[in-house]
Amino acid sequence: WLVSSLLTHPQELKVGDKMWRVALRSERQYLPYSVQLLKTTYEVYPGTDIPKNFQSRVRIENQPRSENREVDIYMNNPLRYEGLTFYQYQMGRDEIDPNRPSSTLQVVENPGWLTPYLGCVMVGAGMLIQFLMHLVGFISRRRPA
Repeated sequence: WLVSSLLTHPQELKVGDKMWRVALRSERQYLPYSVQLLKTTYEVYPGTDIPKNFQSRVRIENQPRSENREVDIYMNNPLRYEGLTFYQYQMGRDEIDPNRPSSTLQVVENPGWLTPYLGCVMVGAGMLIQFLMHLVGFISRRRPA
């Protein structure tokens, strides 16, 4: 039997006189807070299908921290919350009610999200040191003249 999470329906197999269904699903992680979609905004450039703005307004409810707030998640502005990053992934229509918009968020855990910023600071510091070394050399050559 082939078992894969890509199969859409469980496979059935008979063992003795019993029928069993086998299926895999992705691992689920239950979090101590909830994210509720309040409003979606989908704008395209006029006359095209090119997206101009995907935006979701969500409410975060975290009972253990007595937190209840609304946040906008949109293109190039993810929500970082409790070690997870929520990106605006795509927009569409609800499968059950086509008149109701839906929003898909991509959720990733990225412990190294600060690393690119640290790299930019290091490059900037190196450029500043290089500039100051050349400036000091230039000033010291101009003084004797």
